[in-house]
Amino acid sequence: MENVALYNRILDIAHKNKLSHLGSYFSSVGIIDEVYSTMKEEDIFILSSGHCALALYVVLEKYKGIDAEYLLKRHGGHPHRAEEDSLHCSTGSLGMGITAAVGRAIAKPDRMVHCLISDGECAEGSVWESLKFIYENNIKNICIYVNVNGYSAYDTVDVSYLMARLKAFLPDITIFHTDTNVFPFLRGLNAHYHIMSESDYHLAKEVLNEKTV
Repeated sequence: MENVALYNRILDIAHKNKLSHLGSYFSSVGIIDEVYSTMKEEDIFILSSGHCALALYVVLEKYKGIDAEYLLKRHGGHPHRAEEDSLHCSTGSLGMGITAAVGRAIAKPDRMVHCLISDGECAEGSVWESLKFIYENNIKNICIYVNVNGYSAYDTVDVSYLMARLKAFLPDITIFHTDTNVFPFLRGLNAHYHIMSESDYHLAKEVLNEKTV
């Protein structure tokens, strides 16, 4: 299991604040971390799947030195735009962040814009309009990443069908196949809505400790 330190931070904050969306946090944090590890200082990142905010907050803590708990307290479970906190777009309503990312890329062509969307988010028409616009207008300073964990809000996702459509709309899109079942108490669709009990929390910490031995 990679990103043990980030996983631990998510566990601590999510448990303390009784947060759900655990499957989304754990399946997206590695992607966000990978993007930030290669970003230039002037680049910007937009988390279109705003319900994964805690994953972004712990990565910002790692790379920008901004306390993740402060970010959660100030901006909540979905990011509020605050350039001083490296939050470049308010997101929560799915499909909106990617449209803002396209606009930011057009507004400043000499800066890269990175945007993470989710597979469930691809039910929104604005996602496909944005991908089509990027391709047809040959916008080179934007990178779109997709977190494919196999679940939307209420059902599973047909991954093969989705991948074919994504590649048809934007051939150079980057797709990450992830897993929400990172701990024994996170299984399937429930991983998005489960709130950790005290025993869940301690079990998860034990699992992570085993990975560091």
